[in-house]
Amino acid sequence: MKKSKKKYVYSGKEELDNSSKFLRNYNLEIVKIFFNHLKSKGSKILDFGAGIGTLSILYEKMSGVKPFCVEIDLENRKSLKSKGFIVFKSIFDSKNNFDAVFSSNVLEHIENDQETLNNIYKKLNNDGLLFLFLPAFQILYSDMDKKVGHFRRYSKQDIKKKIKKAKFKIVYFSYLDSLGFFASFVMKIIGYNEKKGIGSPKSLKFYDKYIIPISFFLDKIGLKFFFGKNLILLAKK
Repeated sequence: MKKSKKKYVYSGKEELDNSSKFLRNYNLEIVKIFFNHLKSKGSKILDFGAGIGTLSILYEKMSGVKPFCVEIDLENRKSLKSKGFIVFKSIFDSKNNFDAVFSSNVLEHIENDQETLNNIYKKLNNDGLLFLFLPAFQILYSDMDKKVGHFRRYSKQDIKKKIKKAKFKIVYFSYLDSLGFFASFVMKIIGYNEKKGIGSPKSLKFYDKYIIPISFFLDKIGLKFFFGKNLILLAKK
């Protein structure tokens, strides 16, 4: 009798590791957007849901400012501390407020995202900025989203409502990664295959090297106002 193969479960940790290793251009472009909008703020910058510090490291290299970090996972906090970051388990563990907060692919992991937005508002200085990078379009919600612990993907209307309820004023809002919309749709239909197909290291490298430059170019000429795999939002206290 053949032994049944143990079903592979893709974890949030692998999501972080794969993003750091194989989506370098993608991460760099995200941080460039953060930096361009936040560079006029002070030095108290917070990476909310910092993971293993992929974006914080890039932000520090780009700006010369070392972000503070909020991260709930114990192992990730240890990793961040080993890299020299000041890390809090909760945003309220910091005695000080922040000039700006950026958060990438985090809010969708939090069941009560409204409470989180309210708390971030409380910990921002007056005129402080919040920059969010979020997965877009619930129609793209797939088994992959479920496996890594996403409660939702966001519509413009949904996040606008929650941002305004938290008392923020929206400064900038658009989609990002127009070609990624179609890639995510294909992933939903075909399914995720972490070893050979869509979502594998080879496919991520290909996407990062060849698709991202084209996708971001298409965003710049106007497609970002109609659709994209992600949403980017800048809000002000």
